[in-house]
Amino acid sequence: MSQRTSEGVARILRTEIFAGQLKPGEPLPERLLAEQLGVSRTPVREALFTLQSEGLVELTPNRGATVRTITSHDIVQIYSLRGVLESYAAGEAAQSRTRQDLDALEDAHAKLERISASGTAAEQALADLHFHTLISEAAGSRLLQTIMNQVLAFTVSYRSNYAYPSDRAAAAITEHRAILDALRASDAARAEQLMREHVASSSRFALEHFSDEEHAVVN
Repeated sequence: MSQRTSEGVARILRTEIFAGQLKPGEPLPERLLAEQLGVSRTPVREALFTLQSEGLVELTPNRGATVRTITSHDIVQIYSLRGVLESYAAGEAAQSRTRQDLDALEDAHAKLERISASGTAAEQALADLHFHTLISEAAGSRLLQTIMNQVLAFTVSYRSNYAYPSDRAAAAITEHRAILDALRASDAARAEQLMREHVASSSRFALEHFSDEEHAVVN
């Protein structure tokens, strides 16, 4: 029954976008989705509005809904937002994290290490999303968590399309470990700085990959 609600439909579509099963630019017709999911069109329509607010879906008059196509400008904007929001979240988390928060982050980091070498792009992206989400939760602000969930969801929809090569995966693991160590030490200034640097390095790699993709299409 939970999948018959708009929240359940949004969860299904979000998962398929993250997994790359729904591609950028792919149409999302309400009637067909309702038939496939065994629901009325109302929860589908509400779910599409939810995903639009997360930046995952575009709703165009007379055209309907499509999976959003991400541009290089989108990447610059989203990582700029992440740099501000996540560095703040890391600083706050360093001061308010609990033992349970640290344990959860250790488990998430261990999963990242396991997946980084052999996981699919979607698995890597979702494991990374979980780690970063836990930090925003540890900051103790429900408002910040809500905003961060939207920002991170947009990132994952793009990151799910490419796996990190071994050198970038290893660098990300090292960066995550340093952030976690700063949280454990309650060093807010260092946690904030390290998160800002980590997001910046992730942004550079994302833009390099996007440029490579554009070049490949042109050629």
